[in-house]
Amino acid sequence: MTRKRLKVMNLLLVLLLLWNPIVLWQYYQSMVIAFLLTITIVSIGLAISRVRSLRLKVWAFNLVTIASILFHAEVIFTMVYAYKEIPNLYELHGKYYFNKPYLDQQFNDPEFVTRYKTNCQGYRVDDLSSQEQKIEKCDWLFIGDSYTQGAQVEYNQLFSSLIYKDFPDKVIVNAGISGAGLYDELNYFKDKGKKLSPKVVFLQIGAFNDFMNIREHQPSLQDYIMEWSALYRYFEYNIANSDELPLGRWTEPFFPNKEDNIDNNIFFKQTSDYKEADKRAFKESISEFKKEVESIGGKLVLIFIPSKEQISPELLKEVLDEYNISKEEIDLSIPNKLCQSVANALGVELYDLTTEFRQSNSFPFFTHDEHMNVVGHQLIAERIVKELSSISGGYDYLSEGNYHERYPTIYADGTMVYQSQTEHYYTINRLNVNNGNREELWRGVSELVHPMISNDGRYLVFTEGEQESLNTDVILYDFFKGHQVAINKKPAKGAIPCVNKSATKIAFPSWTMNHTTPCIVLYDIVTGRQTQFEDGVECWRPVFSNDDQHIYYIQKETQDSHFVIKSYDIATGKKCVVLKHPYDIWDIAVSPSGKYIAYAGNKNTNWDLFIYDMEQKQSRQITHTLGDEWDPVFGISDNELWFAGVFGINDGIYHIKLKK
Repeated sequence: MTRKRLKVMNLLLVLLLLWNPIVLWQYYQSMVIAFLLTITIVSIGLAISRVRSLRLKVWAFNLVTIASILFHAEVIFTMVYAYKEIPNLYELHGKYYFNKPYLDQQFNDPEFVTRYKTNCQGYRVDDLSSQEQKIEKCDWLFIGDSYTQGAQVEYNQLFSSLIYKDFPDKVIVNAGISGAGLYDELNYFKDKGKKLSPKVVFLQIGAFNDFMNIREHQPSLQDYIMEWSALYRYFEYNIANSDELPLGRWTEPFFPNKEDNIDNNIFFKQTSDYKEADKRAFKESISEFKKEVESIGGKLVLIFIPSKEQISPELLKEVLDEYNISKEEIDLSIPNKLCQSVANALGVELYDLTTEFRQSNSFPFFTHDEHMNVVGHQLIAERIVKELSSISGGYDYLSEGNYHERYPTIYADGTMVYQSQTEHYYTINRLNVNNGNREELWRGVSELVHPMISNDGRYLVFTEGEQESLNTDVILYDFFKGHQVAINKKPAKGAIPCVNKSATKIAFPSWTMNHTTPCIVLYDIVTGRQTQFEDGVECWRPVFSNDDQHIYYIQKETQDSHFVIKSYDIATGKKCVVLKHPYDIWDIAVSPSGKYIAYAGNKNTNWDLFIYDMEQKQSRQITHTLGDEWDPVFGISDNELWFAGVFGINDGIYHIKLKK
């Protein structure tokens, strides 16, 4: 009987081992992972088969069988019932959670539909941004729980995104973490936030749940299972989680029973040792936060967000009636006073949003969901902009959002031509900088970049194609005739065209796929004839002098050197170096007077804007930000620049007045 049982068990074990590789391959879609796990399972099986004790063999066999059943259940759930899967949005980092990198989720709720996308670091990005885009440093860092995270609104509706429109020269990072407590946020800052070297850290505090259970998170086995198992998350959220919402919404910090209110409700006057310990922990955590922020030369600012009950008498009455709480038992000002007391004691600023939320004409929260709607985010943004108005920079933000807008060109009639894009196509647009009216001039599914219109308004010239692979053409479109042509002669490629002031010639870099070192081509618009010049090394970004007699361009002096600015005399062919630095120069533009050249310089591994005085032979740096500024162009005078830039996640076209 014993031998028969052993034979049956061994047979079942063999079948189990044969089945596992198939399941592993279907689940992981990776030969390497499937192979390694299969080897592990086979090793376990061989080890079990060598066990002589029947009791141990049965115990080990049962353990392996149970593990296999659970694994198969996980595979079946993720493959067959994928539509029921609750996405894992967070990663456990020891004592805190943080947003998972490379997320691209859509949240569908009766009250909102949003897209939630994160970069390789777990920070939220807009729809068009590359998830590989990293943020190394920032000016301002916003830390908080789901109220800061704002997954219930679109990226451009977040209060941190709205603030950027008034402070476009700042790199702003939103590090909101759903469900995070004060110590979770503190541990995030110690681990990741500090590395961003923020000058100001804004710590969001909410009356909803930031005054209870204030303690450091200790990871458990359940945390790890929750992170890795979709089946367990489904079970936990839909079956094991039996939380009831008597009012159809979350009502923290109010609870149905008095004991919970005494221990956890910050509004409840009656207190306990548990609640008093939370109050002390609140002050201690803020104090430690301040110490950590100041250790890197930063400044801590507190932002207080009230609860629904603090701003709505109707919702307050509703929860008091349902939970049998009298008005005499509560004091809605307790968390505000506690925050102010801690802020005063530690010498930090506090932005209390209670008044703004109460006076708002529109309710700043969703009806059932406990989070802020678009109005709430707008109120926070307006308050912070008001508080920080004295340090507002000199940039004007001309873009309406992150549409990768670049290469502005300004015209005498007050219009600006520039490139833009959406998630599905590329465009060339024209903006009236005086009244804000926008007009789409061109649309396509291929990249459309470097647009420019001739001064007489007749011609539109731009680059079309794949920039990264150098497979681009220069397109010339005649508005009068409605005719377009690629002016680079096949098989040559071209990019970054510039029309001269008299609208008779176009200069552009050109190359072939076999010989990728570009030369500069001059194209005659009327005759179609082409001439070219080259230096044997890379030449880019040609622009005409105001008298159309010279071409300024950037060129490498040698194969391994930095880019310098050179000039080319169209009549004589003479070339000379105009400006060189021990760093790369790019994106040049000539001022209306012809006295200055604006350019982007990569001085300290960061692109900033510079002005070169050709008479005095002197350069001065115009921008000094953490962001990258490039594509400068003068307006109708020498006193102002338009340019493109990238500031962390945010980008667009900007305007600045130059100081003399």
